[in-house]
Amino acid sequence: MLNTSEFAQLLQPLLEIDSPVFPQPALRQVGVHILWGVVLATAGWRMAYVLQPRWRFGLAVLVGLGSSFPGPMSPAYWLELAFASPSWTSVLLCGLWLWRQTRAQAPFSSSWTPRPSNRIPIPWVICGLVVGWVLALDTFAVLPIQQSVYGWGFSPQASLVLTVGASAAWVISARGIHTLPFLALALFVLTRLPSGNVWDAVLDPLLWLYLHICLATQIWRYLRGR
Repeated sequence: MLNTSEFAQLLQPLLEIDSPVFPQPALRQVGVHILWGVVLATAGWRMAYVLQPRWRFGLAVLVGLGSSFPGPMSPAYWLELAFASPSWTSVLLCGLWLWRQTRAQAPFSSSWTPRPSNRIPIPWVICGLVVGWVLALDTFAVLPIQQSVYGWGFSPQASLVLTVGASAAWVISARGIHTLPFLALALFVLTRLPSGNVWDAVLDPLLWLYLHICLATQIWRYLRGR
């Protein structure tokens, strides 16, 4: 049996925030290209909707592979400078959307029309918006707390709390799309990508802006329905 002091020593690493674990430099350099590659491949597929499905697929693959070029030759290099890395949540959402678009029967036939993917559940949209606004206010140091919310994201405790919450939501909802936050956190724990901070793994600025659009669209549809 462990006594109280020994148990406290075991929990100490989970409570520390001054010893963050960052991804390995080589892994991060490769990971940035992979993360942006998935996002850019999805964007290429979506923007080429006027082309035949076969050409759309080829363009998506070409854009995705183009992100693997080293240094300034890769669009991931410039996007990393402007927007940092996409979160694991964004990558998983893009990958899920792209997979659903290309898994229909005879996907390369000219008459095939992509089926729309499921919408992001409203609870997750609201949760992401709240977290984004808290982090934005924390950046400008206007929150009435002394400890940095973003800084807390470097601690293992933050990863543990978010993982437990995502797991509970997955079990309660029993819907496939609710597994994405859990998978994003699991990938973050395994790789520490993109930055070693758990907030960067579950949310990024572009995804945060997209969640505003999702909420506004849902409100507009609700008002039109009434």
